[in-house]
Amino acid sequence: MPAFEYINTRRELKQMLRERMVDSYDSVATKQELHDGQTYLKSYLIESNRSSLSEGTVSLGDQQLHISETQEPGFVRATAQTDDGRVYFFIDKLNERFWSIHTVAKATVSDKIIKRIIFPRFTELDYPWLSNGFLERVGKQPEATFRAFSVKFEDEFHEITENSGGVEGLSMRLWGNSADEVLDTLRTNQNISGSTSLSNVGIKKEFGERVLLSDITYQSKFTARGESVEGHLSQVRNVMEDYYTILDKVENEYSMYTERRGSGTHIDGHPLLIDFDREIENLREFVDELFSSTNPFRLWGIVDEVEEDYYTVAGVDMHTGDKIDFEVCPNWIRIYLPKGSCGNVVMRLYTNIQHYYDSKSTLEGEDSEQLI
Repeated sequence: MPAFEYINTRRELKQMLRERMVDSYDSVATKQELHDGQTYLKSYLIESNRSSLSEGTVSLGDQQLHISETQEPGFVRATAQTDDGRVYFFIDKLNERFWSIHTVAKATVSDKIIKRIIFPRFTELDYPWLSNGFLERVGKQPEATFRAFSVKFEDEFHEITENSGGVEGLSMRLWGNSADEVLDTLRTNQNISGSTSLSNVGIKKEFGERVLLSDITYQSKFTARGESVEGHLSQVRNVMEDYYTILDKVENEYSMYTERRGSGTHIDGHPLLIDFDREIENLREFVDELFSSTNPFRLWGIVDEVEEDYYTVAGVDMHTGDKIDFEVCPNWIRIYLPKGSCGNVVMRLYTNIQHYYDSKSTLEGEDSEQLI
């Protein structure tokens, strides 16, 4: 079996990942720990508005990522020199909109490099942002056992909104067969229900006698242990397809455009609404912070106060440079996505509102239809 630097096909990569995956799983099963040099298989799902990463060298601040072609179209190798040595990534173009990036590098190393690939301005790359409802459905899918979850909430707007009685931060992880029951119980607690943002779910699947343990984050990172690399790759693709269904609906059924019909101009499409369970106080400060172009929201905008507690924002998505308009009130944000703009901005805004302000907020379309 060739080493990572000589892998040139998807089949060769799958064989190598299968060996690494089984070895690490066996080590933990027999000795409850990984051997030196062993790591888990990690796959990152990426939303892309570009055709590929060009062959050559990509600067990642103080690191360089070297991109090289393989024998198969839509499948490239990337390498980086780190303090832990040379690490390898394999980028597989799943379709025109999504890539999967596979690696066995340490999580601290791979997370940092993936973040550096995505987060500079106008990269045309983004995470698929998995909201609470989406991630919970992944955890509770009928053919899987919901074995673990993590909750992570940080009220980034605490000082701005003077939330003196609210939860500033909440972080916990739970393992066990009662994970779904505990999550449901947390959601019924009035004091913390608005701060229960899922950051990770753990599931178990069985493929005959083979076992797959998956940990999936809200930023679409998949960490796999077990004996079925095929099951892991299928899991990545299934999440991509479900996410794309929602994204396609946002872009094609809700994007706004004008059209000449006879002697008049008609507006087609429909705005989207993020409805808050928690009312926003000090709305101007909230809006200024939200549209300050910083991560993770990646939004910039010109804010106009129309009347007290009602603002309009002519915004820009810092991941693509696309224009997008908003109306903001204390109880909701209305989103006007222009035709042709990337709809992933909607998913990013909604998911991060849940993680940094109100986990009980909902994303609604026409006639109050909940999209997720």
